Amino acid sequence: MNKFLATLWIIIIAGSVVITVGLLKPKNAGDIANINTGNIQANKKQETTPPTSSAQEDVNENSPSSLTKLGDKYLSEHKPKDAQDAYQKAEKLDPSSIKIKLKIAQSYLNQRNINAAKSLIGQLNKEDSEVKYYTGIILSLFKDPEGAKKIFTEISKKANDPNKTNAQNFVDAFTTFSYYKGGEQIFLETLLAKAMTESGQYEAAIPLLYDVINQKNDYRDAWLVLGYAYLNTAKYQDATDALIQALKLDNEKPETLFFLGISYSFIKDTDKAIFYLEKAKSYGFTPKEEIDIRLGDLYTTKGEYKKSAMLYETVLASYSQNLSLYTKAVWVNIEKLNDTNKALILAKKALYEKPSEAASFNLVGWALSSKGNTEDAKAYLTKAIELNPKLDAAYLNLGQIYEKENKATLAKDYYTKAYSLGQGNSISKLAARKYQALLNK
Repeated sequence: MNKFLATLWIIIIAGSVVITVGLLKPKNAGDIANINTGNIQANKKQETTPPTSSAQEDVNENSPSSLTKLGDKYLSEHKPKDAQDAYQKAEKLDPSSIKIKLKIAQSYLNQRNINAAKSLIGQLNKEDSEVKYYTGIILSLFKDPEGAKKIFTEISKKANDPNKTNAQNFVDAFTTFSYYKGGEQIFLETLLAKAMTESGQYEAAIPLLYDVINQKNDYRDAWLVLGYAYLNTAKYQDATDALIQALKLDNEKPETLFFLGISYSFIKDTDKAIFYLEKAKSYGFTPKEEIDIRLGDLYTTKGEYKKSAMLYETVLASYSQNLSLYTKAVWVNIEKLNDTNKALILAKKALYEKPSEAASFNLVGWALSSKGNTEDAKAYLTKAIELNPKLDAAYLNLGQIYEKENKATLAKDYYTKAYSLGQGNSISKLAARKYQALLNK
């Protein structure tokens, strides 16, 4: 989701957030654990976009690898049924691959079809490390905590096991539960659901949380974790609804307020998003910088650019190596505040902090261009391309310079390259519009 956008940056929510959420045992007034929660043609149609020589390759229906990549793409887009279909086609071509079978199992989990996942995983080699990990998840879902604990503990002790970190999340959940003698089962289920979200198993966590909430409808942390799981599966209205329930049970918990603000931003209720994020900040949400960045994005969408610029620059005072944030700040100052002097200062600071990054040179080139210093701008943009020949934004900025110099052929060449490299992102779309405008001239 994070791309350096040189002349356009309209991204409301970017990246993942790592925060601390304290899970509460039911009927217990104190936090007992700190757990991290973590984490875009033919004939006449050719005239509407620049030609491209690097179009995305079609899926090879005879290649297990190609089909598996397609399945992975569908999973990342929250389309687990489409992912399942792609993986199953790959399996027919490579029926002995445990890796593909486990991906099918993951697609089942992402559809919350835990019975199908259990059946498939039960047929696989139980000594395979990856199979063991998924077996632990299945045992957790089917309420065999002792069996799950044994497997996750075994994995967590293997230094080179790829699932060591995820397994440790579950071990930590069991350890936390052990501190409370006679702890309720729903407390353990909530801890395990939280471990699943920490391990990226958001859909798998949801059935566990349903069960907890059915037994105890006023369990705040179950609603909070459910809202977080929904956020990470792009079910934003469901996330909002769950987090509102958590808020009704405790209207001062910073994490609930933060996630509710995020969920409102996704359903495009900007005013409520700002309200709850500001409230989360007032109740001490950390890291504060995470809220300031997101508030900056939201104020940008509202057209309150002075506020967004101030927030971005405040964060950069402490996190001076965040190039994506420099890009936002430079964009606001050039495109919305017409403060090209401030934009150049920020761009040069980015270059000072990140002198070997192509994006830093692109920012300076862009800022110089905005001040009319096109020759120096070209040098910086050319250097950016030298460092990263695939930096779409640098080609776009050079195209704009050549367009201003009435060098239409050169401008179209650079717009074409930006369009091709951007592959449908904001840079690509803007390059296409500018290419078309040149044609219309």
